[in-house]
Amino acid sequence: MKLRNLNTSVRKLGPAVAAAALMAGGASNAAAEQVSTELAFECPFPLIGDQPIRATISADIPSVVSVGDTIPAFTVDAITVVNDDARTGLKLVQSATLEGVATSYNSVVTAGRTVEQIVKLDIPPTPVPETSGEFNVPASGMSPEFLVTEDDIGELVIRVGALQLDLTARTANGAIAPAPIGEILTDCVQLPGQDNLLQTITVGGEVVETPRITVGAEELAFGAVQAGLSAQQSVSITNTGSAALGLNNIAISGNDADVFTLNNQCGSSLAPEASCAVDVTFAPSTDGTRSATLTIESTDAETPSIDVALSGRGTLAPTPEISVSPESVELGRVLSGTSESAQVTIANNGNAALQINSIVLEGANAADFLQTNNCTTVAAGASCSVDLSFAAGAPGVYSAALVVNSSDEENTTVTIPVRAESYEESTGGPDPIELLLGLEGSTLIKATGGSLPLTGSIATLLDLAAGTFEADLEVQPTSGNFSIKVLFSKINAAANVEFEQAAVTTGSLVNGKLTANSQLYVKVPKVAIKIGWLPIRIGGGSECQTRDPINIELKSVEGSNFSPATGGTVSGVYELGALENCGLLTSLLNQFMTGPGNTINLDLTPQF
Repeated sequence: MKLRNLNTSVRKLGPAVAAAALMAGGASNAAAEQVSTELAFECPFPLIGDQPIRATISADIPSVVSVGDTIPAFTVDAITVVNDDARTGLKLVQSATLEGVATSYNSVVTAGRTVEQIVKLDIPPTPVPETSGEFNVPASGMSPEFLVTEDDIGELVIRVGALQLDLTARTANGAIAPAPIGEILTDCVQLPGQDNLLQTITVGGEVVETPRITVGAEELAFGAVQAGLSAQQSVSITNTGSAALGLNNIAISGNDADVFTLNNQCGSSLAPEASCAVDVTFAPSTDGTRSATLTIESTDAETPSIDVALSGRGTLAPTPEISVSPESVELGRVLSGTSESAQVTIANNGNAALQINSIVLEGANAADFLQTNNCTTVAAGASCSVDLSFAAGAPGVYSAALVVNSSDEENTTVTIPVRAESYEESTGGPDPIELLLGLEGSTLIKATGGSLPLTGSIATLLDLAAGTFEADLEVQPTSGNFSIKVLFSKINAAANVEFEQAAVTTGSLVNGKLTANSQLYVKVPKVAIKIGWLPIRIGGGSECQTRDPINIELKSVEGSNFSPATGGTVSGVYELGALENCGLLTSLLNQFMTGPGNTINLDLTPQF
C-alpha cells in the first residue's frame, strides 16, 4: 500500500522557494520600464499538505513597442521569503542548503492571440540559517523572446500564471537530505483575488485588413427525386474577415453538372460579417445516381477555392424504401412460465407511400412467438412498429423469423431473425456441497508496488446443478514492507493489514471456470516508517478502515480449470477505496494507498 512518512517532530516546511517570471523585455527602439509585482501561491508538499509561498518578481519591460519588434530575452530576478517553520523543518533533516528550479507558466494576451510562455528560474545553493527567523531565497532566469506581429496591434498584457517547484535540500556533505523533504516536485496555484498583471504594453502599427471565407456546408445530398421533378437546397457564404471578400466565381462542374443548377444572389463581393446564399436545384430527367461539385472562388488568400459535393438519385416514379430496426431480435434467456418482449420499427425512407402487405412469423418455433403491429400504409418519412413477445415453455433454444412483405419493389421481402432461450429453475438434483477451500497467495498494491502475502479459507456451499455458490471468506491478518517513492528518493514503510467480510461471497462454477465476487473492508491498524534512524508511526488504529467495502472479482486464470476436487488458481483486479478514522494522517494514507489497478492472485486448495 502506498504509504508516506510523516515525522510529527518536523515542523511544517512552509513557504518554500518559488519565483515567477515574465516573458517580455525592452524593444530595440523603446525604453524599458522597471516593473514589479508580489503574488501569493499555494503549493502542495509531501506530508505537510498545502503551504503558502510569497514571491516578488521584478524586471525591465517597455510600455510601447511596434509591429516587427522583437522583445528580447532579459533577466528576471525574484526573491522569496522562507519562514522560520520551514527553516526548522529543513534543519531537522540536516539540510544545509536549498537549491532547484522554479518554472513559471505565463501568458501574453493581445487583441488577436494568446501566447503561453514558460520561464525557468534557477535557484542557486542557498544556505539554510542555523539561527531562527526568516531567510531570503533568490532566483533568476531569462524570459524567452517575443516577436510582435500584426495580430498584436493595440493593447498587449503580460500576466503571471501557475508555478512549478523542483527543489533539492542537501546536507553539509552535499548529499541529498532524507526523504521526503530531500527532493520535492510540486505544482503551485495562485491564491484567488490577486491581480496577476505585470505590464501593459501599447503595440503600434498599421492594421492590415484581410477577407476570410466560411461556407456553411461541405455537401448537399438531395436523396431520391422523381424524374421530371426537382428539389432545392441552399449553402451559405460568410465573410468572417475584416475586409471585403471578393467572389470571383461560383460554378457547378462534373460529369452530371447538367442536372444541377444554381441561383447565385451573392453578387461580386461580401462586406465583413455579411452572408449570402447560393441555391442549388437538382432536377433529374432519368433514373440513377448523379453527382457534381459546386466550386466557390474568392479573394481569401488562405482559401481561394472551396468545393461543395453535390449528390442525388433520380427515379422514374415516386418509390417507397423500406428499412427495419433492429435487423435481428435476441430475447435472451427467459424463465419457463414467464415472457419477454421486444419491438421492431419499420420505416419508409422513400418518397412514396409504403404499403405493408403482410407481417408473419415463420420457422420451426414460430408458434412460440407472438407479434402484433399497427402497420398498413406508411407515409414517406414515417414509421410503424411491430411488438414481439415470447412465452417460455419447455427448456431449450427457440428461433423463428419475422417476415415483412411490402411494396418496395427493390426489397419486397425483409426477414428479421428472432431467437430466445427458455430455462427452468433448479428444483431437484443433488444437495449443495459444503466445501472448505484453503487460500494462499498475494496482492500487489499498485500505488506503492508493495506486495502483501495472503492466507485464509473459504467455506463454500456449492450448488452443482445450478453451477452457483455462496461462501464465507476469511483472510488472516497480514503485513508487508513497502518502498514509497517520494519524487527522486524512496522511504521504507511497514503496514499491518486486516480484512473483514462485508457480505457473503457469491459466484459461479461453469465448465471449469470459477468466478467469485467478494466484498471486504480493509483495515490498517498500524503503519510505520523510518526517517534516518528514527522509526515513526504515521497512522492506523482500531477504527482505521476503508469507508466502503472493496469489491474483488476473482476469475480462473486463463487456460486453467477449477475443480471442487483439486482446486485451482484465480486472479483479479480491484480498486482500493478511501480510508477513514485513521487519525490526523488519514488524508496522507489515502494519498498513497488508494486507487485502481491492484492485483490479487490466489491458489485455492480443498481441505478434506
